[in-house]
Amino acid sequence: MTKEELKKIYNMMLWVIPAMVLCIIGDYCMGIEPKDSTAVSGMISTGWLTIADWRIAVSNAGGLIGTVCYTLAALPFVRFLRFKMKECESKWDKFWIHMYIAGLVLGIMSFMYFHLECGTLIHNYKVIYEAAGGNTELAVSMWNRTYMVQIIPYWATFLTFEAAVLFSWVVLILKGTFKLPKYWIIASPMIIAGIGFLFEIIIPWNFNGFCSGFESLGWIIMFMGGRLLVKQEMDR
Repeated sequence: MTKEELKKIYNMMLWVIPAMVLCIIGDYCMGIEPKDSTAVSGMISTGWLTIADWRIAVSNAGGLIGTVCYTLAALPFVRFLRFKMKECESKWDKFWIHMYIAGLVLGIMSFMYFHLECGTLIHNYKVIYEAAGGNTELAVSMWNRTYMVQIIPYWATFLTFEAAVLFSWVVLILKGTFKLPKYWIIASPMIIAGIGFLFEIIIPWNFNGFCSGFESLGWIIMFMGGRLLVKQEMDR
């Protein structure tokens, strides 16, 4: 791979920034709720009733446009990883890079899917609650019907996508396959999301949902680590 090709990949990976900024905006549009919000049943929160329709629309649009931008960043990164995989002698190094690539590619579908899916579930409950005349028990029962037909693809996609990226990123750094300092393991999106959750617990915010955008923020940070890998190759 020539330096010109590497430089193009290095620059294209910056598309992850507008991609995740849009996703972060969408995350907070869906995630911010009043401080006194409480759980109704399972995933449902009383705060869902305070989320205006326009917030769901913004989240959906952000997920759609953000996915396009993410694709522009992810595919060049995948190309670089496939190039680097040819240098790996260990079959396990190749396995973990394959898994990481699978997670990156699955993200092309997942970002748009989750914003549309999560927004739809929230919006459905609000509409059903209003149609049920404020009868919470009836609204929950009707909402569960919409959720149950989506529960398997929703959680299967989420767990596969996040687990593939989380475990492969951490292992590739700890094994030294990715030549980054060990502290870069915290750049995994799910670890960044966990840090945001801790901040939400520790700091007395006057609203719920402070951690909503941290997982998307983690993708920006992780891709900056990926750009360091590309730069290392450029400097060789």
